[in-house]
Amino acid sequence: MKIYVDMDETICFYEGKRYYPDALPIKKRINKINELYKKGHEITYYTARGNGSGLDWHDVTVKQLKEWGCKYHYVSVGEKPGYDLLICDKAITTEMF
Repeated sequence: MKIYVDMDETICFYEGKRYYPDALPIKKRINKINELYKKGHEITYYTARGNGSGLDWHDVTVKQLKEWGCKYHYVSVGEKPGYDLLICDKAITTEMF
């Protein structure tokens, strides 16, 4: 199964203003994603970081994933569209998995 995982407010959070280098990991959620990886699923971390600003957050994002112990196959930074609401038959919240 191909699984795309958002980052901000999904596997990490902020104490105060959202500034990507200050993101704090949510270990319980990262562990769940790592279990899916270990079971053979293809994991892609997919984030809109930089989508609106045009700034390149790729290196910061990859460094965080490594530091947080995230297992994955691919990383997509800035390609995810920014939106306020996703309506999709396959979408689930982190509480649901």
